[in-house]
Amino acid sequence: MIELSHVSKTYAPTFGRPSRAVDDVSLRVGAGEIVGLAGPEGAGKSTLLALVLGHERPTSGTVRVDGIEPRRFVEREGIGYLPQPFALPGGWRVTDALARLAVLAGVHATQTRARVDAVVKDLGLEDARRRRLRSLSRDARVRFGVAQAILADRRVIVLDEPLDGLSDDSLDRLRDLFITLRAFDRAILIASRDAAALHRIADRVTPIDRGRVRRIGAARPTTPVAIEAVFHLAVQHGAEHVLAVFPTATALGKGVFAVRVSGLAVLNLGLRELLERGALIASLAPANARVEPNALSPMAEAAS
Repeated sequence: MIELSHVSKTYAPTFGRPSRAVDDVSLRVGAGEIVGLAGPEGAGKSTLLALVLGHERPTSGTVRVDGIEPRRFVEREGIGYLPQPFALPGGWRVTDALARLAVLAGVHATQTRARVDAVVKDLGLEDARRRRLRSLSRDARVRFGVAQAILADRRVIVLDEPLDGLSDDSLDRLRDLFITLRAFDRAILIASRDAAALHRIADRVTPIDRGRVRRIGAARPTTPVAIEAVFHLAVQHGAEHVLAVFPTATALGKGVFAVRVSGLAVLNLGLRELLERGALIASLAPANARVEPNALSPMAEAAS
C-alpha cells in the first residue's frame, strides 16, 4: 500500500546551509500491516509522513500509495491522519468537535452520529463526551486525536506521535483497536518517539535517526487474526433478510447496511444466499466509497 524507494528530502533555506531531513529511505507498508516508525525528535519521522501524505515532494526517489502518487491517492480516497501537533478550539466539546470533523472527512450525514458514537466508545471517551477539549487530560487528548483520524473508513491511516503520554490501559485499548481496524486492504503507519510502546502495537518497528533508516524492522511473530473488511450493501427490497444472512451487519437507513466480513469468499456466499431468499441487491461497495441507495449498480440493473 505504501512504498518509498530511495527517498531523500532536502530543505534549502534562503539563508543558511541546506538541511537533509530524509536521506535515502526505502520502506514498505503492506496491506493488512501495522508498521511503526521509531526515532527521537528531529529524526525525520514527521517529514517522512508528510511525504506519504503528499504534503511534501521528495527531492529524489519515489513515494507511492496504492501504486500512485500520494497527492492523487489523497484526492481520490483520503487518508486518516493524526498530525503533530494537533490542536482545535479549546471551547469545542468532544462530540461536537468529532461531528464537525466527520463532515470534513466526508462521512455521510446519515452516518455521522453512529460514527461519532462508535469512535467515542472505541477510544474510551464516553465520560468525556460533553467535556470541552481544553479540559481533557493529556491521555484523553491523544485518544481524541486518534478518534478523529478513524472517523472515515480509510484504507490508509497515518498517525504522528499518537502514543505520547498514554497510560498502559490506553495503550492496550489502542492495540485492540488497531487489531480491529486491520483489514486485507488497509495499511497503518505510526510514528513515535516511544519505541517500547510501538513494539506493543505494531507488527514491526523500523528505527530512523538523522533522516536515515537504520534497519528495516522484522515482523514479530503474532497470533493469526481474522482480517476483516466492511462493505456497504444497498437492497431495494428484502432488507429483512440482510440481518439473517449477515448477523453482525449494521442498518444505516434507506435499505443500506454496513456488512463486516472476514473475506471475499464469505461475502460472496452471503450475497448468494440473499439472492436465493429473493432480495434485490441495488449496490455493493467498500465502506470507504459512497453508496447512493437509489442508484442501481450494473449488476442490479441487469438483474431487474
